[in-house]
Amino acid sequence: MKKIALTIAGLVSFAGISFAQPAFMSPEYAKEFCDLWNKTDELTEGLAKWSKNVREGKEYRSIQFYRTDCGGQEKAIEVHIVNKDGKAVCIYGGKAVDPNPDFLMYTTTEKWKELADGEFGFMGMGIMTKMTFKGSKIEAMQNMGPFKAFLLNLGKVPHTDACP
Repeated sequence: MKKIALTIAGLVSFAGISFAQPAFMSPEYAKEFCDLWNKTDELTEGLAKWSKNVREGKEYRSIQFYRTDCGGQEKAIEVHIVNKDGKAVCIYGGKAVDPNPDFLMYTTTEKWKELADGEFGFMGMGIMTKMTFKGSKIEAMQNMGPFKAFLLNLGKVPHTDACP
């Protein structure tokens, strides 16, 4: 039995197949998060109107986020959202490249995990006390349902807790 397991492991390694999970909030994680976004109706449909409100000179909305205990904003990742066929569609997930994101959020790994587990506090008002949030708070509050879905999706992407 041990020989079979070693043979399979060797074949997988030889074929270049990797089953390693990305680090939480790494560029690879962001790509998978973007894919999950597009499968989440609360985001694609719930943020359809929001995704149309693109600032002048930009072609997308951007949300940037990072873990403070793994570095500063230089370690941030982001997603780019466009309105396509009346839905908010994620077209990019990866290393932060937008110098002026619509939203910037950061906190510790522990706090991100709490938020991803749905620990939002009374009526969701505790969300803003668990993280630093930069961007229109009014816009975020108007989209609280999808915003909660965004946070819950953070925990749905398989990942390791290693710093990126």
